[in-house]
Amino acid sequence: MPVKNMVVLFDESGTPAISNDQRTDWFIGVGVAYQQSNEKSIFAKCEADFGLSNSKPLKNDRIGTSRVIRMANLLAGLPLSVYVSAVNTANPTLRNIIGKYESFGAKARQNFRQIRKRPIPQIIHSHVVDHCLFNLITGYFEEYGSNAAFAIFIDDWSIPENDIDISLEHRAKSLYEKISPLCSKCKKGRLVTIVPLELLNKDSDRKRFVDGVASTFNRAYLNPNNKKYSIEAVEALKQCKRAQFGDATQHSIDIMQRVMNKAPDRG
Repeated sequence: MPVKNMVVLFDESGTPAISNDQRTDWFIGVGVAYQQSNEKSIFAKCEADFGLSNSKPLKNDRIGTSRVIRMANLLAGLPLSVYVSAVNTANPTLRNIIGKYESFGAKARQNFRQIRKRPIPQIIHSHVVDHCLFNLITGYFEEYGSNAAFAIFIDDWSIPENDIDISLEHRAKSLYEKISPLCSKCKKGRLVTIVPLELLNKDSDRKRFVDGVASTFNRAYLNPNNKKYSIEAVEALKQCKRAQFGDATQHSIDIMQRVMNKAPDRG
């Protein structure tokens, strides 16, 4: 069976912080996957509405609702798939456990790696990235069932220098080890490889495109009293089944609880 070379782009929206002064209680991660051979045609069709040819990137807060709806309708007709992972930062259980987890992690990082603690926003961001990428890639095999190799590019989101290797190389290895056995068990194609992740740290068509995709979904997760709140674009993509959605809040809670429970000495 031939191998399809797939590209995955990831971006986030919202503020992954525990605060009472936010435009939204939700932090979302948005992943989009497509065949590399389709990239040129996808970008050509998105050039105008996604601002790929503009002198400067589009700013999310300057994208109007009508444009977002046009972007959603455009995505609905393209050969790609989208997965949105969302964490509700107002969830009381999450808020209770993540403070404990931050302190727990700080001790481990100091004792074993002699580095500073990882703050709460980076913890939430990491969980959302993992949840989104796992579900996007497994969703590909469930839908298409063909052999595939994945190259993943994620937004350069203030990853500490000491965590770059973990965030890029180890994450690719971890995803492969989790997903490959599932493919073998279900006999829905083979995961050939996931190369080490790369950062979208320079302006490019890929970065602008995934920024636009994230902006398309952002509106539905704002507080309803926000003037930019709108679910129309998301509903359009739900109806055509181009996008899938997952609440990663419990996923994040479970990970933190499991890690702390496994520790031999929590003192």
